[in-house]
Amino acid sequence: MARTKALLLHVPDEVSVLAVYARAALLVVLILYGWKLAAMDIVSWEIGSSLMHAPLLPIHEFGHILFRPFGEFMTLIGGSLLQVALPLVLGGIFLVKNRDPFAAAVTLWWSAVSVLDVAPYAYDAQAPQHVLLTGRTGDTGAHDFIDVLGMLGLLTRAQTVGYAMHRFGVAMLIVSIAWAGWIVWRQYQNKR
Repeated sequence: MARTKALLLHVPDEVSVLAVYARAALLVVLILYGWKLAAMDIVSWEIGSSLMHAPLLPIHEFGHILFRPFGEFMTLIGGSLLQVALPLVLGGIFLVKNRDPFAAAVTLWWSAVSVLDVAPYAYDAQAPQHVLLTGRTGDTGAHDFIDVLGMLGLLTRAQTVGYAMHRFGVAMLIVSIAWAGWIVWRQYQNKR
């Protein structure tokens, strides 16, 4: 437990003033943009037109390929899984290898945004309306969450699942910002 706390809250004895102010500026951007993304409408999939959606999409699609050897279910969920998990893996690397909890908090923010990005996709599975990469809505096939939630017996509750995912993403966003804010505050106290 002490090692985990030391990793999550590590602050060097001295931090350059430029690094502190750069991180504070980035934190402000993450707070403002995160708030904007969290407030976007799930039903209309408003986040799909956001700046963050475009770079998340190739990661999502690669996840389907990466998880293909593990069967149909993992192939289907693999896109969303990689989209959410990749930033967490990178955050773990920042923590363990670089001892940089601020960078890890930023990757947690990225993962939270990925959850927010996936939530409308899950919501849409109950009554597909959004045009997907195939150029069709999911009612004619190729909708990950119709298949995944159907396999789990949750298709009739897809909208509830989508809203729950959104709330979880918002909670992750709050935790990431609080964590990053604490690190910046402690680094500010140790600036040189």
